Amino acid sequence: MPEVSTMSSVRPLHKQSAPQWQEAHASDLIRQMLSDAVQGGLLFPSSVKLLSFSQHQDGNQRQFSVQTEAGAFFIKCQGREYATHFEAEQACLLKMMATQTIAVCAPLASGVIADADLSYIVLQHIPLAVHGDWFSAGQQLAQMHNHTSEQGYGFDMTTYCGETPQDNRWNDNWADFYLTQRLEPMFNRLQQTGVRIRGMSRALSKASDMLNGHQPAPSLLHGDLWSGNIGFNPDRQISYPVLYDPSSSYGDIETDLAMTELFGRFPQKFYQGYQSLTELDAGYERRRPLYQLYHLLNHAFLFGGAYIDQSESQIQDLD
Repeated sequence: MPEVSTMSSVRPLHKQSAPQWQEAHASDLIRQMLSDAVQGGLLFPSSVKLLSFSQHQDGNQRQFSVQTEAGAFFIKCQGREYATHFEAEQACLLKMMATQTIAVCAPLASGVIADADLSYIVLQHIPLAVHGDWFSAGQQLAQMHNHTSEQGYGFDMTTYCGETPQDNRWNDNWADFYLTQRLEPMFNRLQQTGVRIRGMSRALSKASDMLNGHQPAPSLLHGDLWSGNIGFNPDRQISYPVLYDPSSSYGDIETDLAMTELFGRFPQKFYQGYQSLTELDAGYERRRPLYQLYHLLNHAFLFGGAYIDQSESQIQDLD
């Protein structure tokens, strides 16, 4: 999201930026994206009356902060093949919104502009700051985690952790879900790209042992909860938390918390707020590195480099 100053310890994104569009071309496409949302009954007709916009780059993804007569919007667009990513993002955000527990950047529309070979998502634009009421952020995440699925672990569709698709077929066994639908596919992807992580067998064996008999409630998760995916709206006296860029599924709440401790730990007030409502299981400290391993492997797959060494080191630290 724009207007967020990220923390110094966040993960780097090793991407090359696509060239910016010319202003006239960008204006036409923005109007078309907003028009599609208007036709779908999600925006007022005045939404297409542009007042101003600014263009940003995130690798191959073009992003626009848009001001219209109907308000402010944030638009992300990429190649047409990316449509399923935006559909999944919209589904995750809507699921989180439905809990009425924590604010998100509300999705207003997603779709495809066929003649431009583009897919897009239109989001509510919320000005964000890095810091705010971390205690409330912890409490509100705990409240969101109280929303569970009767179908077990998984999600209604494939979601994406970064660029990586996640197998969300419903499963009633957490250990089996995490091994066969998270860790094993990640190891397989790495092997298919010629990267072999030392200790793979140890990791899977340890995971089986550590999760044996662990059957947590299938809670609604953000799924990619690092410091770059949370901000605080500064418009109120006490800045309220806002989540975005989710990779949701229903699973163990500890996976979200483990991620908050991986790429720069959240402030202590966050954990105090969380635990004021939800007491953590005594086994969390042991399982935390296992849940962090999934994200390290994903980064090794997406970016390579030091993440390969970090993954191997994490495997050796599994108890």
